[in-house]
Amino acid sequence: MPRVNLYATLRDLTGEKSLNVSGGTVREVIEALAARWPAIKTELLEGDQVADGYSVFINGRDVRYLEGLMSPVAENDVIDIFPPVAGGARFSTVFGGVSPQQFQGYLKKWGATPGEDGWWSLSGARVRYWEEPPTQVGSWVVAKLGVEVEGDEAERWWKKITLACMRGGG
Repeated sequence: MPRVNLYATLRDLTGEKSLNVSGGTVREVIEALAARWPAIKTELLEGDQVADGYSVFINGRDVRYLEGLMSPVAENDVIDIFPPVAGGARFSTVFGGVSPQQFQGYLKKWGATPGEDGWWSLSGARVRYWEEPPTQVGSWVVAKLGVEVEGDEAERWWKKITLACMRGGG
């Protein structure tokens, strides 16, 4: 079953940080969540789309750039669901197809400076990254990179990071 990571108000709503949920598409996964927590459906869906302000990622890829709610999910996929946020915030997910060296290049290009604690300082935010176990299917191996951003400008940087990782990751 795909693993679903919930953040902020969605964690408060469900009492869960991460759980395995059955479903072959994003919509089916959301429907399975809604069977247990009915408020999820009204929060996350607006007709045939993800509700404004919410972000849904499959293995670090935004479903808006895939097949939306009909995006297929496999048994080992990781789905991250982020509710709308404002002000000081924290974002975290795992991106597929991005190496630590590539991500560090993005940070340097954006003027980030490394700190001793593993966090890089950006204007109005800080970011850290880590390697996750790669996805392997036969001889095909895809690198995975965890990324976390926090601070007053976290949302702005998160959008920039997500776009860079989606482009750089395939």
